[in-house]
Amino acid sequence: MPPRGTLPIHDFPGTGIGAELLPLPSADTAPFYQALAAGELRLQRCAECGRLRYPIAPVCPWCAAPDFEWDPAPTGGEVHAWVRYHRAFVPAFAGIVPYVVVSVALERGPRLVGRLLSAAEPATAMPVEAVLEQWADGSRVPAFVPREGGGAG
Repeated sequence: MPPRGTLPIHDFPGTGIGAELLPLPSADTAPFYQALAAGELRLQRCAECGRLRYPIAPVCPWCAAPDFEWDPAPTGGEVHAWVRYHRAFVPAFAGIVPYVVVSVALERGPRLVGRLLSAAEPATAMPVEAVLEQWADGSRVPAFVPREGGGAG
């Protein structure tokens, strides 16, 4: 079991390194990637209206306030949409096709996109939990697994 406050980490089964595919961290996005490196999922929370937001932005998309804090994000959610890839568009994914990418509506939060790390058949409204997928170079990205005891529904 991972230490409290850290998400389970799964090794990326493909080839290559995350640095070849992930955007370079900027001053705005560095705290997001630093949290992932620490095993946490943190998102910006608007200091004015209190909403979590993603993607990372300099101002709140709802109230335009510029002030925010980096807060722990909910790790549970439901699949909003999904797609199964039968072709690798980059070599790193060639060995894992077919694979599923899900858009997840987090509980009390925004939507995140990541791979579904399960052979379970994806479905809209499927309950899932966030985990981290780690590339060979240590880069981490959010991913999802079906929630224990949950099914499509």
